[in-house]
Amino acid sequence: MSATSTARVVVADNGRPTIGDWEQITARAPRLAATVDAYLDELAATRSPATVHAVSATLRQFAGYVSVVDPHCTTAAGITGHHVGDYCLWLALHPDRRTRRTITAGGIDRRIGELRRFFEHLSERRDADAPVLVPVPARPRRSRAPARDVIDGTGAPAFRPAAIASWGEIAQRAPQVAATMTAYLDQIEVSSRPSTVECAGLALRQFADHLTVTDPACVSVAAVERHHIESFKLALAARPGRRGTASTQTIRHRLGMLRTFFERLIDWDDPHAPRRVPVLAGDIPKADEPLPKFLDDPTAAKFMAALAVEPNKRRRLIVELLARTGMRVGELGGLRDDAMYRLGDTWWLRIPIGKLHNDRTVPLHPMLVGLINDYRAWRGPTNTGLLVERDDHRPMDARTTYRHVTTVARRAGVAHVHPHALRHTLATQCINRGMSLEAIAALLGHRSPRMTLVYARISDTTVAEQYFTATGALEATSKTPAARVDNDAVAHAAEVHRRLLGNGHCTRPVELDCRFHTICEGCGFFQTGPEFIPILRRQRDDATVHGDHIRTQLYNQLIDVIDDTQPDTAARKDAAP
Repeated sequence: MSATSTARVVVADNGRPTIGDWEQITARAPRLAATVDAYLDELAATRSPATVHAVSATLRQFAGYVSVVDPHCTTAAGITGHHVGDYCLWLALHPDRRTRRTITAGGIDRRIGELRRFFEHLSERRDADAPVLVPVPARPRRSRAPARDVIDGTGAPAFRPAAIASWGEIAQRAPQVAATMTAYLDQIEVSSRPSTVECAGLALRQFADHLTVTDPACVSVAAVERHHIESFKLALAARPGRRGTASTQTIRHRLGMLRTFFERLIDWDDPHAPRRVPVLAGDIPKADEPLPKFLDDPTAAKFMAALAVEPNKRRRLIVELLARTGMRVGELGGLRDDAMYRLGDTWWLRIPIGKLHNDRTVPLHPMLVGLINDYRAWRGPTNTGLLVERDDHRPMDARTTYRHVTTVARRAGVAHVHPHALRHTLATQCINRGMSLEAIAALLGHRSPRMTLVYARISDTTVAEQYFTATGALEATSKTPAARVDNDAVAHAAEVHRRLLGNGHCTRPVELDCRFHTICEGCGFFQTGPEFIPILRRQRDDATVHGDHIRTQLYNQLIDVIDDTQPDTAARKDAAP
C-alpha cells in the first residue's frame, strides 16, 4: 500500500494539486470533513487562534491526503494505521509547498501528535465517527538530557534511558525501512495485545535507529546483513541500564522481537524481506529461571494482620482479592460488578480474560463475600460496571494497585512487596499444605502444568525428608565422644526451653520469637470444654514455670470460662458468702 500510495501522490503533485481546498475535500469525504470541523469548533473554545490554525492545517492536510490516496475512506472511523504511516512517509519525502523545504523530524512528530490528540478526543467522547482503535501510536518519551545527568534526592545520578529516534526521524533517514516496519506493526496489531505491539515497536525502532546511524547506505530491510546484527548486539550490551548496562533479559527481549520480525517477513513473502534470517538462535541469551518471589509464612502473617485492620474499604478489598484469589493485577482491573455469584452453598468469583486469553472462576472465602458487599454499599452505584475503580472512575491500573499494596506492607513493617508476590505467596502456601497441582493450576489460570510446577521447586518435602534422613544418619555414624557430650548439653537446653502444647511440645529456642504457639487458643472461634481442663491446667503450669505471663493469663481465662459454664461450679459460686 505504501508504494502505491506514494506513487499516486507523486503523479498528482506533478500534474494537478493533490489535496485541493477544503471544499474539494468536503466533496470527496463529507463525513470526515464534518468530524474535523466539529473538533476544530470545540478546540476554538479553549485554545488560542494560532493553535487552532496550526491544528486545522494539519488535520485538513491529512484529510485531503487520505481522500486522494484512498477514495473509499470517507470517514474518520475508516482510518487505519496504514493511512497514518503512509502520511508520515509522504511528509518525509515531499517538501513544504510554502517554504519549499523538507519537513524536519520535529515537524513530522508535531503533526502526528496533533493527529493522535484528534483521534483520542473522538474516542473519549465516544463519537459516532470514532475508530475502534486509535490509529496513531503513542509518541515515545524522549529525554533531552543525557543519561544519568539528573540528581535525585539521595545525591546520586538518576537513571535516564538514552533517547531513541522517532519514526519521523527514521523515515527521513531510510523511508523504506520505516515503511516496512510500521506496516509489520499494523499487521501484528490485529492478533496481538497492545502492549505486545508497543514492545515490538520499541525493539524495531531501536534497531532502525542503530542501523541508519551506523550504516546510512542501508536504506531497506532487505539489505540487512549479519554484520548489522552483530553491531547491534554489541550496542545493546553497552547501552546504559538501571543497574549499569542493559540486562540479559532486555537483550533477549530485543533480539527475540527482531528475529520474529525477520521470520514473519520471510514467511509472508514480503518483497522487502532479507534472503535469510540474520538473527540466529544462538544470538539470543539463555533465559534465567529464577524461583518466584513470595512471602514466607511469618512475613505473610504480619502482612495479613496489618491488612485485617486496614480502614480504607477499597484498599482492603483490592489487597484481599489479590492475596486470597491469586488473580493478576490486570485481571483485578477488569472485574465486573456482577462477577460474584452463588452456586449452592459456595460463592464464586468470575475472573475476566487476562494474560493467557482465558477466563476462570475461583471460590470465594466467606470473608471476601462480606467485604465485597460492604464495599458496594459504601461505594454506591457504579457507572462503569466495574467492581473496583479509581477516584476518577477509570479502571484500576497497575501503578495504583501497587501503591495500595505497598501502603499495607509499610504499615506491617514488610519491605518490597509487589502485587504479583501475593499471587506467588498464595500458590506457595497452597502447595505446602497439600493442595494438588491440578487444583492450583485451575485457581491461577495456568495453561500448562509446567507453569505450576515452579512452585513445587520452592519447598520439595520429599527432598527435605530425604535430606534430613541422610544427614541424621551421617551425624550418627560420625559422632565423637566429645561431640556426644556437647549434643547432650544441647538436648538438655532444648528440654529446659520446650513449651507444652495441647498435643506435644514446642522445641523452638527461646531466643527466637514465635507468635503462633497460642494462635488457636487466642482465636475467637476456639472452643473447648471440661474434658480439656487437665490439659489446659498443665499448659498453664508450664507457662508459669517458663515465666510466660501472657500464656498463663490466657489459660486461666479459658479455665474460668469452662468453670462458669458448669452448673455445679456456678451453684457453688452463688452459694458462697
